[in-house]
Formats: sequence, C-alpha cells, structure tokens
Amino acid sequence: MTVLLNGKTHTQTTRDAFSGGPGEVQIHSLGRSFDGVVAERSKVLILFVPRDLSFEIAATLGSAEFSTIATGMGRLFSDYLVDVAHRLPMLAQADLPSLAGATRAMILACVSPSTDHADAAKGPIANVLRERARRLVHARLLDPKLSSELVRKELGVSRTRLYNLFEPLGGVMHYIQHRRLLSAYAALTDPSDRRLIFQIAEERGFSDGAEFGRAFKRTFGYSPSEVRNSGGGGMPLRSHLADCPSVERLGLLLRLLQG
Repeated sequence: MTVLLNGKTHTQTTRDAFSGGPGEVQIHSLGRSFDGVVAERSKVLILFVPRDLSFEIAATLGSAEFSTIATGMGRLFSDYLVDVAHRLPMLAQADLPSLAGATRAMILACVSPSTDHADAAKGPIANVLRERARRLVHARLLDPKLSSELVRKELGVSRTRLYNLFEPLGGVMHYIQHRRLLSAYAALTDPSDRRLIFQIAEERGFSDGAEFGRAFKRTFGYSPSEVRNSGGGGMPLRSHLADCPSVERLGLLLRLLQG
C-alpha cells in the first residue's frame, strides 16, 4: 500500500494503467508483474502488508489490487500512515500489537468501507481527525475567524461528531483558547517581544483585558504581568498544560485503538 507524499506515480499492468497524486492510497500486488514509474523528486511512503497477516486482509487487498483509493476514507488512511511513520521510532515493543490491530482495522475501513469496518476503526479514525484539527488550529491560531464551525467544515464532520471528538479536551473552543493562552505565555516570556500585554491578548482573540487576565491566571496560576515581569523565570509551565508531546499522543492513540 503506497501513499505518495509529493510528485506523481504511474503503474502499468497487463490489464490496466493508473496514476496517482499526493495523498492518494495505491495498492500494488508484489506477487504479480507490473511496471511502475515514480516522477523525479517524488516522495513515497510504503506499507508492506504480508498476505498471512489475516485471511480477511489478504482477500480484501487482493480484490482491490492495482488500484487507487481516492476517497475520504483513503485520505484518512493516508494521514494515519504518515502519522504512524513519524512516531514509529518512538514506539516500544509492547505498543506493536495494538498498532498492528489498528492498522488492520484502518486497511479494512479504507479498502472495503462498511459500517462494521468503520466501527472497528473508530479509535484510529478519531485520532486522525483530532490530529488534523490540531494542525489546523496551530496553523490558524491567530486568525479571528478560527471557530468550531470552521474546524467542523475543514474536517468534514457533523457537529455531533466534532463534539464527541473534542469532549475529552473540554470542547473545540476550550482547546482553541488553551492553545492561544499557551501562545500568549510564550510571547510574554520572550525578551524580544515588548508589546503591551493587551496587544498580545487582543492578537489572540481577547478583546477584554480583564477576561484575558482571569483566563490566564486560571490556567497558569500567575497573572500575565507576573509572568512578564519575571520573564518566565521561576514560573515553569506546568507539564499538564502544554500540548501532549508526540510520543504521548501516539501512546494515547494506541490505548484507544481497540475502543
């Protein structure tokens, strides 16, 4: 199973020919002859799936061999593989069985969509969607238009699904505010950023300075002026307030895979 990160590919078999672009999932059988061309400077991520992984997987991939899956679920699977590839060096041996189970579920949901397969893959699917949302919030953190509705539309999910995805984090807007407060903390402890506190707050969507001060102190235990005056010295950022590190996010994903 191949995910093209950038560039183009072309495959020619005895019966058919097909091409692929970035983010699309392609299935090639290594037990059959084919000619493949990858454009210069293209980057490709490949998952080799043993035929003895499971009979269901082998039959499903066999029925879809030499094809491109350019569907919404295919894009989710593409994001899943990219994320797993990034986290793989940090995995412990004990994590591998859960990861294999999650990957089996994602393959079936991608290649042979059904209610049962989607239910089996709901854990990793939810984590892929949350990671997409995290990247979106990070990229548009200071955008005044950033809202739960914008996130919902970008993810292409219902309001109920979005609520369920972010319920463990206190909701979408709570997460966005949390990230903005962390950004404000970083600005206040940056010696080169000498803007007024209300300017830093306003840039992050707080039009009321008193509201910003209350939210900031509730989160960090210090007022914005205390943090600014100390330059962050002696006021360490509580570990549970920062974004979950990559390795911990993967650990959480693995714990939820079978749920």
